[in-house]
Amino acid sequence: MARHLLQPLLAPTSVVVLTGSNPRHPVLLALLRALEQGAKLERISLVGMPVVGLDSPSVFDHFSSLAELEAPADLAIIAGEFNIPITQVIADCGQAGIKFLLMLTWTDEPVANIQVALQEFNVRLLGPNSFGICRPGSHLFAWLGLAQPRPGRLALLSQSGTVASALVDWASWQGIGFSQVVAMGEPVDDIMPSQLLDFLTGDFETQSILLYLQHVGHPTRFLSSLRAASRTKPVAVVAEHGLGADERVLDAALNRTGAVRGRRLNDLVAAASVMTNARRIRDGALLIVGNGAGPSELAAQRASELNVSLLDPSQALRDQLAVVMAGRGSIGPVTTVWASCPTDLFIELAATALVDKDCGAVLLMLSPTALVDMGSLYENILQLHQRQNKLVMVCLLGGGPQVAVRTRINEAGIPTFRTPETAIEGFQFLVQFQRNQQLAKQLPDSNAVRDQIDVVAAQERVKQLLRAGKTQIGWADVAAVLAPFNISVNQETPSVTSGLKGPIQLRVFQDKVFGPAIGVSVGGEGPWQPQMEVVGLPPLNRVLAKDIVEQVFAGRGSSTLEELLLNVSTMVCELPEVQSFSLTNVYLKTDGSICGEVSATLAITNAQPRYEHLAIQPYPRQWVSRFQLRDGREATVRPLRPEDAPMLADFVRGLSRESRYFRFISNFSELTPQLLARFCHIDYDREMELIALVNSEGHNMQVGAARYNDNYDGNSCEFAVVLSDDYQGHGLATYLMKQLFLVAADKGLQYMRGTVLAENRHMIGFCRKLGFQLRRDPEDSSMMMAELELSPEFIKSIKG
Repeated sequence: MARHLLQPLLAPTSVVVLTGSNPRHPVLLALLRALEQGAKLERISLVGMPVVGLDSPSVFDHFSSLAELEAPADLAIIAGEFNIPITQVIADCGQAGIKFLLMLTWTDEPVANIQVALQEFNVRLLGPNSFGICRPGSHLFAWLGLAQPRPGRLALLSQSGTVASALVDWASWQGIGFSQVVAMGEPVDDIMPSQLLDFLTGDFETQSILLYLQHVGHPTRFLSSLRAASRTKPVAVVAEHGLGADERVLDAALNRTGAVRGRRLNDLVAAASVMTNARRIRDGALLIVGNGAGPSELAAQRASELNVSLLDPSQALRDQLAVVMAGRGSIGPVTTVWASCPTDLFIELAATALVDKDCGAVLLMLSPTALVDMGSLYENILQLHQRQNKLVMVCLLGGGPQVAVRTRINEAGIPTFRTPETAIEGFQFLVQFQRNQQLAKQLPDSNAVRDQIDVVAAQERVKQLLRAGKTQIGWADVAAVLAPFNISVNQETPSVTSGLKGPIQLRVFQDKVFGPAIGVSVGGEGPWQPQMEVVGLPPLNRVLAKDIVEQVFAGRGSSTLEELLLNVSTMVCELPEVQSFSLTNVYLKTDGSICGEVSATLAITNAQPRYEHLAIQPYPRQWVSRFQLRDGREATVRPLRPEDAPMLADFVRGLSRESRYFRFISNFSELTPQLLARFCHIDYDREMELIALVNSEGHNMQVGAARYNDNYDGNSCEFAVVLSDDYQGHGLATYLMKQLFLVAADKGLQYMRGTVLAENRHMIGFCRKLGFQLRRDPEDSSMMMAELELSPEFIKSIKG
């Protein structure tokens, strides 16, 4: 994998600290003390005035100016006062070849001036007012936190430095280590959360991610980055004041990425343990086994508040547990053992329960007593964890010696907690995470093609209303707009309904952060009750619509309401001019028509690419096309979909050994399930794979593919292309690549790059024919590097 653009910032090997005009500045001194604790990078240098006030002689080299450095550093840190403008500091760093700045202090210089300087000198800035960064595994502690995090597999990205410091302190107390800590500060729209997430997604040292956010920047790119991250590792998010978004819209947005939202900092602490250690929850409920009623009941109370299902043991399981218990406690969802019982009794009860098919996980709730052997407790829990594949969690209350035991248990890969409430919250996190992972796999279409909707005609109808000055429209005009989307409305009182009890309310509204959203609630009389509303983000498909309906009606379904939601979603996708839309006191008839009160608000929108008004991009059907092969057959070229996995597997399996090797630069006979999932779950905002299909004996067969992946630098991507051996020589590879050029340019990418084996002369000639410039890879003589500028002139020539 190519080195990420932000590698020099987040994992530097050399650092320069700019000491500024005040050698006693407290921020500067705090930073240097933290850096001294690591001091194992290749090079840490001070540039500027000599520093006064360190507790021990400095271990850093000192230079009076950047010009004296023998080589540019990866990262420069601003940590004190400066008597020159920050824009001049940026210019000096750029001229010295330093491309990344970390700014721990504040500046009152206009943001616009800073942005101009960053662009002019090709420098990236994290901050100002950042709390710093840590990479414990590399002994880098460039931050202002009191405690230095221990090495681990958990990454923390926070836009609040004090929150980051507190979370690191709490996590360290529980034995949780970090791969990366980034406290962003107040970015000047340069390095944003989405870019940091992109780095952490590909960081092999990071197993899971915690986020504390105050704002997200571009919502589509943020959700895209979050989805990419949570596709490979668990992600938990706490958002300050909902990021300015409607709380329910934020929930809906995060659910669609596969991440899980917390409401409090404690939620992140609870998530930290299960994210770094927990196994996937198996089917079944949670059983609590404790050595005292009080803490276990507190856990049960929190489970009730969060709707976490506790296991009510069947009679068969009760009988088995009773034999183990031998009258030394009580059996139930909270199974309580006498405090005087030996340690191995807890373990035997848990092991017996975990064998039962209805038990998905066990929480051992243990209070410290003189009768609990802490030494054997660790060994017994470890053996229990190793003997089976269901989830074991431990809540060990108290401080003192218990801290060391909690740390050992946690380091053994067993989720460990300090309080009953956080233990239940950690379990709930896993439940929600698994549900959201299923929602994240949904990549809906706008459904306009499925329903044969004349989108152009629908858009023209809205434009006619706007030309007539109609922005607030009532029943007759709304009915005319809805008709193309298979939504039939009337004002009659229904005689036959679809079976839903009472009326519903359905609305489309604009969220300040995430754009259009769809809300559904039960009831039609009285004022709107947003707390009763379930919200989803378009585009929707059947799975997502069904999830909304089941939330509204507490597990009950309605195919009629699902269809209405799909049709409304299509309208929202295709008509950005519809700013709001309301159906109140609505009854659904069995024929799919609706009766009720309708209204809408329209607005003229600026010209923009299709679906750009949506926070979540739909399946990009605009890139479906046809290509005629030289033998007269027709191939369909379209973006890859998740359900194409079996077809893609057959395609790769059917390639010749040479074709597979040239495409993947690896010898294997077929894609693993993990690779198949990775290739097929496309995030169309950052990657694209166009596949070519031909009809063979009534079935579609894949015969080619062209793919690009965003390089996370904002302007370039990596490409690859491969064809079945029998379909080479038809011009199909050229067509696939030209379509790929158009997609990449439409996303704003300026360069397409790739690596080609030097021995693959056919591919090298093909790249030259397309216009790529090729040169030998300076780091690997067996590879050639290909690059093509997607200039406006080039794209115009492709379009013909």
